[in-house]
Amino acid sequence: MDVELVDLESAYQGVNDVIAKSITENGKDEVIAHVINHERCGDDNLPSSEVQKDIRPNLKGDRLNVALLVLLYMLQGVPVGISFAIRMYMQNMKVSYVQQAKFGVVDIPWSLKLLWAPLVDVMYSRRVGKRKTWLVPVELCIGLLLMFVAPNIKWLMENETRMTTLTCAFFFLNVLAATNDIAVDGWTLTLLRKENLGYASTCNTSGQALGVAFGYVLFILLESEEFCNKWLRFTAQKGGIISMEGYLFFWGIIYTMVSASIAVFVKEKCNQADKISKINVKQMYKLLWKIINLRTMKIFTMVMLAYEFSFSSMGTSVSNPKFMEYGVAKESMALVDLSLIPIKIFIPIFIAKYTSGPRPLKILYKTVPYWLVLGISSGVLVYYTPNFISGEYSNWSFYYFVIFELHRILRLVLLVAVYLSVRSFFLRISDPRIGGTYMSLLNTVWYFGMAISRIVALGLLGLLTVKQCSTDREIECLSKTVNDEDCEKFAGDDCVIVVDGYFVEVVFCTISGVAWYLALRKILENLQSRQLSDWQVNDDGLIHGVLHE
Repeated sequence: MDVELVDLESAYQGVNDVIAKSITENGKDEVIAHVINHERCGDDNLPSSEVQKDIRPNLKGDRLNVALLVLLYMLQGVPVGISFAIRMYMQNMKVSYVQQAKFGVVDIPWSLKLLWAPLVDVMYSRRVGKRKTWLVPVELCIGLLLMFVAPNIKWLMENETRMTTLTCAFFFLNVLAATNDIAVDGWTLTLLRKENLGYASTCNTSGQALGVAFGYVLFILLESEEFCNKWLRFTAQKGGIISMEGYLFFWGIIYTMVSASIAVFVKEKCNQADKISKINVKQMYKLLWKIINLRTMKIFTMVMLAYEFSFSSMGTSVSNPKFMEYGVAKESMALVDLSLIPIKIFIPIFIAKYTSGPRPLKILYKTVPYWLVLGISSGVLVYYTPNFISGEYSNWSFYYFVIFELHRILRLVLLVAVYLSVRSFFLRISDPRIGGTYMSLLNTVWYFGMAISRIVALGLLGLLTVKQCSTDREIECLSKTVNDEDCEKFAGDDCVIVVDGYFVEVVFCTISGVAWYLALRKILENLQSRQLSDWQVNDDGLIHGVLHE
């Protein structure tokens, strides 16, 4: 995976009640073992009956911790949202799909964070705190980087050479945000009491939704002259309420203030330094390599990569540019996304009961038929967009946007359901003794396939598209000219699309999605039925002996 804060206590209580009820009804030790905080201080030898009794959620004493988690996850979402906004500007400026795909590289750090996750788990200052050692400087660096990029943002978007500089800057920005994610995910296991761990996933989902909303939706709307004059001003003025430079600088200040506040006012209530200090970096990477080479992990990685590539054309990173190319204004896109924010925040509450339990991945493969229908309907909607925006049915544009809104809502519900099911599966199989590293590995499997498939799908849009000059069909714009202006220069006429690569991708992804459902669904069912021991490294000398000696 985008604006108002919600009543977190009542919202999260609903999710946790569902999770607690599911655990009690199933009565399975393996499920309980992974919902309970294994990195807690004390209570390591509670009998099963006492654990079940103690699992009932109670936010008393944890409300500020929940609020802190929402804040931290929100700050993770802001750079992602700003990246979305910049993509909107690129499409509005007619930047080529190849250049847009190049900028898509900025998402890769979320997939590569596994490379430095062991460092975050092992290297820290006991005096400062295991998680604060990383959180404080990372938040500060994000703030300074945003303030540095702010005055140069439009200059960096002017040509391809500067676009490379912009890509590098946001790549490093997401490296910092991904590092922040590692630390926060690890801190979650000790920040909340064991009976309140069910709030963590919802804090993640809702917090990042708010961050994306602040970084993307509000940014696009408040920077738009058309939107501000129409909805927020009594008299028309030039420019939006905010500028791109000012907005980035504002968030730079917020990050530096949060960094200072965490350093001064927040204390880690449970420091695990004494228990894990004997594991060095080399040993942690050795453990990581053993986990990667587990047979179950290899099969799961291949199945999930195939899943992401099978549905790559259905993501907003591919469909959004096409909707804009076919006539939907970026302000209209942002307004639709703004209306989805309450749904994105509260939808986890209503579907959590379906994603909890010992077989969470069933949601992933049961939603595949709906994804296939959604992909086909997305292609149809893109195809008819010009007719309703500026064509013969422009008087019916209101009904078009109603259908567009319903389409986005359905996609959001499916996306959140899949996200929660996959994350619940990760929580169930993760080894809590090395929680930060193990969760980073699983997230890498998930996000790497997502990022690479999006980059490939976006990059192929131009290559699969065939354009010809309207009067001389023998001149192909794709191979002989760079853009429409060159077509006019060399052939003296307009460049028209003969075959749109987007529709080629929709057909391909529909066929590959059906193939995935028929061939790999059973493998995924089998994987989630495996014992926990099949997902973990049983190295007593390296893990058990160190942590429990």
